[in-house]
Amino acid sequence: MAAGHVQEFACFTDYDKELVCHWKVPAQTNCSKEFLLYYRKEFFFLPNRVCVPENGKDSLRCTCTICPDYFVSGLTYILALQFNGTDMWNYSVTPALVVKPRAPKNLAIEKVENGNFNLSWEESYSPPSMLSGQPVIYEVKYWRKQHPTEVSVKAINYQTKSFEITASSLRKGCDYVASVRCNYIDYPAYWSEWSEEVEFHYDYQVTAEDILQMAVPVSCILIMAVSVICYFCFTK
Repeated sequence: MAAGHVQEFACFTDYDKELVCHWKVPAQTNCSKEFLLYYRKEFFFLPNRVCVPENGKDSLRCTCTICPDYFVSGLTYILALQFNGTDMWNYSVTPALVVKPRAPKNLAIEKVENGNFNLSWEESYSPPSMLSGQPVIYEVKYWRKQHPTEVSVKAINYQTKSFEITASSLRKGCDYVASVRCNYIDYPAYWSEWSEEVEFHYDYQVTAEDILQMAVPVSCILIMAVSVICYFCFTK
């Protein structure tokens, strides 16, 4: 790896507990032995701290997790990446500009009296977190379990922690899966990951209206059939 050249270096933070930086590396790279990431707060004349990276799940990235003492909007970190003892690259990151929030939690779904399904969830932040109580928008997606590529996505641009999935958008007798993600309006850099999924079954029940809708055409057909039979009987 050439000095001064780092591929796809990026950082994001949950703005509560950790700041995560990662970068692309060739296969077979041992991140913890070959790299060190030094960091310090801008305008704070303190010794550099060091983060020892780990190999990512796909083994093609190194990942460093920094756990700051606190988060504030004006805080910036100065980063220096070292490869086999040689300084490679310098970088600065302002956590407030790279917020990737945690996904909503505790999803639940229940059928309501009108036959629709009410999906509810909870925010993943609570006081004294910087994101607790901040304006947030959500996206809900749901799909038939047997057809995961046929996804319905609904944007929720108002403050709520629930969404009603209409029965008319569902197919009778099918299993469904739903998930939610969020984005904080004042920290819009990233959407969260999709939440854990919740499953539900649309067990369609025949209503009086359905019976009436079926009865009308059936009655018409019977009347026509009787009329035809009577016609032939009287014309003989």
